[in-house]
Amino acid sequence: MSVAPTEIQSLTAASFEAPAKFREFCRNGGEPLGGIIGGKSVPGTMNATFESCDPGSSQWLATVYEMGAAEVDAAVKAAQRAFAGNGVNGWRDFPVEERIELVKKLVELCDRDRDVLLACEILDGGKVSELAEGDVDQIRACAEYFCGVARRIPLGDGPGMDVADGVRGFTYREPWGVVAGIIPWNYPIVLTAWFMFPALLSGNCVLIKPAEDTPLSALYIAKLAEEAGFPPGVVNVLPGRGELTGQFIAEHPGVRYISFTGSPGVGQHILRTCDRHGTRMKREMGGNGSAIVLEDADPRVVARMIGRYTNQHYGQTCCTIHRVYVDQKIADDFIDAQREFFAGLKIGYQGEEGTQLGAVINATQEQRILAAQRETVARGGQPILPGGEAEVAGHEGYYIKPALYRTTPEIDCNPMEVFHAFATICPVSNSDEALALANRSPYGLGASVWTKDTERGVALAKQFRDGTCQVNCHNSIAYGLPYGGQGISGGPGAGVNCEETFTDYTQVKAVYVAEYPGEG
Repeated sequence: MSVAPTEIQSLTAASFEAPAKFREFCRNGGEPLGGIIGGKSVPGTMNATFESCDPGSSQWLATVYEMGAAEVDAAVKAAQRAFAGNGVNGWRDFPVEERIELVKKLVELCDRDRDVLLACEILDGGKVSELAEGDVDQIRACAEYFCGVARRIPLGDGPGMDVADGVRGFTYREPWGVVAGIIPWNYPIVLTAWFMFPALLSGNCVLIKPAEDTPLSALYIAKLAEEAGFPPGVVNVLPGRGELTGQFIAEHPGVRYISFTGSPGVGQHILRTCDRHGTRMKREMGGNGSAIVLEDADPRVVARMIGRYTNQHYGQTCCTIHRVYVDQKIADDFIDAQREFFAGLKIGYQGEEGTQLGAVINATQEQRILAAQRETVARGGQPILPGGEAEVAGHEGYYIKPALYRTTPEIDCNPMEVFHAFATICPVSNSDEALALANRSPYGLGASVWTKDTERGVALAKQFRDGTCQVNCHNSIAYGLPYGGQGISGGPGAGVNCEETFTDYTQVKAVYVAEYPGEG
């Protein structure tokens, strides 16, 4: 059954006002919010703070202490104490069912304070409510999945085998100890959950470094973790700038493993630091998603579907579609439909009814996007919608109009990730040409094929150089299937959301045991 184009629209805001509990949390009795170390709120010894602001209005939400080297060291030591305990009752020694019970209590508290977490996503993160609701739902979904995984994958002694006369070998699986998650600003709740639950359930103690633009959700979740009964030091939060707090985390010898999500430049810098210190690191470093539209696709329906994914969180999503390769036989109709879709988006404040395209996260991103729009034209892209700044009455946020460009196979005018409702559309002669163009990008996070012939679509999708390849959908994520990138988008490990994610937070040793040699 085909979907009428009028039924396909971008994620949309409902009217939203912050609950009193959120405002009280942000005010914090008139004091800046501290980091969470060893179960306590801790001010920074650097005596430095930063402001958390609503990107759609530029209004102050909270003042937050920035954590420095001393706080990172204190958090690592608190986590090490919690991990080891007194040698027999540390977090590493908790039976899996006890860890699961604490995670379940945390999820229940997140459900209880759902309106506070929604406020974090909508006001601190700038999201429309339809997207924010789905993000908060991921807390329970992620926890329930990894609770099941923790029951299926035992730690400790594994299978054994005879390796020689008098020699037996077996595997031993254990948690790393202290692991850190460096979380980006675009999906703070989702990516905190994706890091925290598998890491905790596999027996690690965690350091969470939220983005300086969106620190509130991680700080609030840590507050709920304390209420749930997690031992002090198991969950720690270190707010601050990536180049400062994040670098201190990467340099600390007590951090055994880092999970990073962010830009390639920052990720590669942290990787070099980890290499110097022998710290294991997994990474997801952005994307420049592509879509191939075959000649049998309905151009108006598919144009609106692709438009919906391109505008997900205003394009501030790592696997957003930014490059479209459409068969030239339907290209004009597709372009007309895309123009209509994006021109019809309601630009406005994310907390007001009907908004579909809100403000980008900060002034730096605003300038990067406007510069990318100019660069695309300079490289030969022909404007379909020219972009530029937008104004929203009554709000001083970072608003930008959507931008679409027509290009040709000979012109690479969109080589980098652009975090906005931004895309190039390239008519192509056939699917082979489309695939070659899609695969020339150094990114490799997500790509899709759109066609009525699903068998042909699957065959083509398998040839993408991307970690997630899809047919007639995009940005689909399911627990049990890996989500990660190839090329500069990814790194070692199985990505997120699968059993291998859980094992990434453990290390496996080989243990050999021989009979004691007799004398003489």
